[in-house]
Amino acid sequence: MTQKRLGKNQRRSTKQKRGRVFAPAALFFFAGIAVALLAFLFIYVFSSPSPHQQGQKNETTVQAPAKSPAHQPPVAKAPEPQKQTAAPAAPGAQPQPSAPPMQPPALTAQPQNQTAAPAVPPETAPQAVTPPPNEKPGAPRLVIVIDDLGGSLEQVQDILSLDLPITFSILPDLAHSSEVDALAAGAGMEVLLHQPMAASHAASRRIRQSSGGLRPGMSVPEVNAVLDAHLVQVPHALGMNNHMGSEATQDHALMAAVMAHLKAKGLFFLDSLTTAKSAAGQEADRAGVPRLTRKVFLDNERGQQAALFMLAQAERDARAKGYAVAIGHPYPETIAALDAWKLRRDKRVRLVTLGALLKGN
Repeated sequence: MTQKRLGKNQRRSTKQKRGRVFAPAALFFFAGIAVALLAFLFIYVFSSPSPHQQGQKNETTVQAPAKSPAHQPPVAKAPEPQKQTAAPAAPGAQPQPSAPPMQPPALTAQPQNQTAAPAVPPETAPQAVTPPPNEKPGAPRLVIVIDDLGGSLEQVQDILSLDLPITFSILPDLAHSSEVDALAAGAGMEVLLHQPMAASHAASRRIRQSSGGLRPGMSVPEVNAVLDAHLVQVPHALGMNNHMGSEATQDHALMAAVMAHLKAKGLFFLDSLTTAKSAAGQEADRAGVPRLTRKVFLDNERGQQAALFMLAQAERDARAKGYAVAIGHPYPETIAALDAWKLRRDKRVRLVTLGALLKGN
């Protein structure tokens, strides 16, 4: 009985030995398979290009189309791929040459039609001289004109000391009209002829009878003679604006004669707008004369504070519409207001001359 038991123990020991032998072998087998799979994944991942590298390849092909002419059509223009699709057909199939489609006259005719279309703008060319009221090509622009100059040289020095681009509007037939013209031009300032014109109110009836003023009923030769005599005194004038003229500027015939003369001289017109019924703008447009209109009077009410208030109003108008024209007079209060205003003015509003404004600068 003991021998049988010993036989059983011996069998159990052999089975245990077999299990101990085969268990490590299975582990090594599965471990080898796992290592092989990892190695395969490692080779597959690192051998394939990364998305970043693919993006770099795409960028190089787009950035350097000149090195590969075959890729130029899809990147450049739409009609070129059609030319290249027709080109490979020519060497592969000679019976269907693609040379005629590659030279379409329509492609060259379209630019000619586009250049022929702008032949219409001559009709709008006279309007381009006057800046549209709501056009803002850059910073808002403001023009300051000082009227009634020519009677004092001290006024000229006071204005020049402001160091601002002031437009000098000079009355003719005054003691220093020509001297003021020379001083202003020498300082780089813009000059206007401040032409007297007939006014409707009784206080200015003397201008209606004055030989130097323009009034309704004058003939064209009379208008030309007056303007020529005054322009000789202000040879640097680039344009003209009206002194008074609430009656004269309403007369279409008189304004037509004035604008015809300004057109012949190559001068522009600034309407001081002493009346809301002025016909000067309409006649200037008909004659093709560049023109602008006054927006603000700085000193209808004399006083430094009143002038400062109107300068602020001119800045608001310039910001709202893109530009504004303000007219003042050489009163001490107005000069003092300009001197104080230049230190605290809105720097976003550019100070320009009438000529620069008309040119769109």
